[in-house]
Amino acid sequence: MNASRAKRLFSTGLAAGMACSLLPLGADELGFENTNIAIPTVISATRLSQSILDTPASMTVIDRAMIRALGARELPDILRLVPGMVVGRESGSEAFVGYHGTSADGARRMQVLVDGRSIYEAALARIDWIGLPLDVEDIERIEVVRGPNSATYGANSFFAVVNIITRNVQEVPNAELLLRAGDDTIRDGFARLSLHGLGGDWAWSLFHREDTGFDINARKKTPFQDDKAVDGGYGKGQYTTVNDGQLTLSTGFSRMVAEQARRNDTSIYRELPVATLDTGYVGVHWDQPISSQYRLQVKANLNTLNRDEPWYVRIPYLVVSPELSALFAQNRDLANRFADDPVMTCASPEFVTNARLRTVCLRLADRNYTDLRDYTTNQNYREQRQELEVSHLWLPNPSLRMVLGTNFSHSFASSQNFLNGEAENTVISAFGHAEWRLSEQWLLNVGAAGERDDQSGESLSPRVALSWQLQPNQVIRAIHSRAVRTPDIAESQFDARYYAITDDRSQSEYDGVFYQSAVADGSAKTERIRSNELSYFAQYQTLPLSLDVRLFRDELDLTRNQLEIDNLIISDYEYYLMRGAELSTEWRPSSFQRLQLNYAYLHINRPKDRGNENTDFVPKHSGSAVWAWYDPQGWRGSLAYGFYNNLNKDLFFDRLDAHVGRVVRVTEKQSLDLGLTAQVRLTRDAELRRDNGVDSPQRIWASVGWRY
Repeated sequence: MNASRAKRLFSTGLAAGMACSLLPLGADELGFENTNIAIPTVISATRLSQSILDTPASMTVIDRAMIRALGARELPDILRLVPGMVVGRESGSEAFVGYHGTSADGARRMQVLVDGRSIYEAALARIDWIGLPLDVEDIERIEVVRGPNSATYGANSFFAVVNIITRNVQEVPNAELLLRAGDDTIRDGFARLSLHGLGGDWAWSLFHREDTGFDINARKKTPFQDDKAVDGGYGKGQYTTVNDGQLTLSTGFSRMVAEQARRNDTSIYRELPVATLDTGYVGVHWDQPISSQYRLQVKANLNTLNRDEPWYVRIPYLVVSPELSALFAQNRDLANRFADDPVMTCASPEFVTNARLRTVCLRLADRNYTDLRDYTTNQNYREQRQELEVSHLWLPNPSLRMVLGTNFSHSFASSQNFLNGEAENTVISAFGHAEWRLSEQWLLNVGAAGERDDQSGESLSPRVALSWQLQPNQVIRAIHSRAVRTPDIAESQFDARYYAITDDRSQSEYDGVFYQSAVADGSAKTERIRSNELSYFAQYQTLPLSLDVRLFRDELDLTRNQLEIDNLIISDYEYYLMRGAELSTEWRPSSFQRLQLNYAYLHINRPKDRGNENTDFVPKHSGSAVWAWYDPQGWRGSLAYGFYNNLNKDLFFDRLDAHVGRVVRVTEKQSLDLGLTAQVRLTRDAELRRDNGVDSPQRIWASVGWRY
């Protein structure tokens, strides 16, 4: 559906809504509070339910009201409101989300949770932001811990933790239907049904999202095929057990079919690759009070991921010949030159001095290795993770709260081309945290996590924070923490090669292995961070205004692990010093308006000999500004601006988003929700990649929803 048709659809829906019985809507139905700013209660910093004033970390909370006001259709767009967070796109189906440094190809230094369940893919260090088995409509709020949090969630909680909290099934509508349509063939649908009684509360949702991604390869001015379609579902049930305990069951699945845009030579493909990504999980969470001072929590989760990406290529037999593979093992550069131009390489001086080269050249003379043949290969992989966690919450007295627990996680992965078979890893950890109120003004938080990793051994991540409460709603924090990031399965056990099978099985003697290969030597190291933070948080109810200021100094021992088949790099430690400041403030000039400003400054002392993926996507300056508004008649809207400066070799990127919507009461129990959203890329480079291009800098879509 094009933009004009989407606009006509929105206009028709709006006219229909105006014709309906128009009744004022309450604040709860609009998803906001018409009172002063409430101090958020969070759980992601320590596993204890705490006021944000008491947390041993700086945090950003994006609530349901702000999510609705933005009109976002995908999760990464919401995270643009987090100071210091960089959000971009590798392609239409691959999103990049990073905080204070990481590569665009992986998410190795940030933990991402859904209701406390890790969705980090340990095999290839990925977060599937777009194909997540969850829709934006299922999210109640997002809690982001800005800073190391390995003391709570173990390794990989290195720079930040993102915890996506899903909606309480007791509060969702009985039935809900939402449709979107707009530019770039956006066609989305969402449906939810909830049931109450029979001993519990249940909610099931199904969703579909599709669009054509980016339009062109900006450098080569060629079509950039990265269409995607995501189908999935999410279910959650809550049961009350004896003594006010709660049993929560959750499950989700998704299938994403996405064209794999290739920026390099595409002439070898008979068909451009299409990847199918199937993701699923099932989880159980039991929360049982034992007494007024003690409660027990048990979590068990099973996550699965299957990626199928067949490649249909037409290449010369030369590149899968065993002779060229042997030459590559001896001399990579010479083998790559030979593959590009065998005739000239055989005429080079190396022909005389290199026995391997002479062997290949002589075989080339006996047989036509340059004949093009049709092959099938792939980039398939499978991953599965089982996780069991038991934690104990203990309140020995009003001044002291503690949580102690242990976690067992087993990851299994299989891939012929990435791992040359199967690989696995087991992590056993123990964690603890104590919140001790020393006096009315002073609060001490102490915590640590110890891990035993089959691949990398033992590690310890401690944290201590001292908070001074200046006023009832003002606090100064001093925080020291140490965290680790252990190598993922691919870094430790990378064994990459591409097996090529001829389509003509009568000539199976031409089957082979692509001449390039890479095998990790097991030297990947555990990364370490030593972080010091001084922060100030306040909520001035009389203004009303909230203010969050964070100053930090992080010393980092990072590795430059580049997992590429033609250029495998497992580096030793490189020292980085990161210093910076983050500012976040929200002002509510009236009961129906919110103005939010975010800014981050980051300075890095890095190795001077080269830049690398550890710093390519770290902006020196970044920020966002959001104005969101609501009114009792059902109108809502927002205007959001975000920018990144000095990013990826001086790239500047900014974007402006706008949304307007209205909830119209049809009957006492039914309502219509109409919306119109626009995204305008003010910078022509699309989503932080110079290769990505768009014919039109704006994207517009309309939405129509029904709730009962």
